Amino acid sequence: MLIDEESRRVLEEKFEKEMKRNVEIYYFVEKHEHSHDEHSHHEHIHLDEIVDQFLQELSELSKGKIEIKKFGLNSKEAKEFSVDRNLTILIDPRNGYRIFYIGSPLGEEAWAFIDTIVQVSKDESNISKKSKEKLKDLNKNVEIQVFVTPQCPYCPYQVLLVNNIAIEKKGLVHAKCIESLENPDLADKFNVQAVPHTVINEKQELIGVQPEDRMVEAILKEG
Repeated sequence: MLIDEESRRVLEEKFEKEMKRNVEIYYFVEKHEHSHDEHSHHEHIHLDEIVDQFLQELSELSKGKIEIKKFGLNSKEAKEFSVDRNLTILIDPRNGYRIFYIGSPLGEEAWAFIDTIVQVSKDESNISKKSKEKLKDLNKNVEIQVFVTPQCPYCPYQVLLVNNIAIEKKGLVHAKCIESLENPDLADKFNVQAVPHTVINEKQELIGVQPEDRMVEAILKEG
């Protein structure tokens, strides 16, 4: 068991009380038939299995309200949602949400991942009225990448903010939480040195946890 007894009790109660409807989690993993590098091969399988187990435990604790669907990287679902990286998770994509986790949602990141699922089940964001009003003007797609590491205690706050904006502007805001250590090529592309490091439409870059109003202003510049 990855989730300890006390956390299990808390989560069971949280899902029971707060989840309004079922949420589908699409989990994409590479097939491992061919690997030339034994070491990374085993490491990856290990991480895949840990994430797999974590998702299954969440599903059990939610009494099936969290539905896990697993796909390969060459599945039609991977093409449909433009998924091309191992360990990519989508939260409720069939209902129009574009909330991606690229890399494992473990460590500090786990609680914001769980909170996002609960908010999606309610189909409502928890951002302020003022921000909701401002975001009504957004009518273009905006991609927001948030680079994180599992040990960073601040990262989940930024990820949860961006995910809530993606809930508010369903389908228009594409929120991507990217685990830097598992995706070093992406982290290098944006010269990620400190996390959370947020990139909007591959143009604007923001370092650290952003106040909600500043984040909304930055997004509106792109939309």
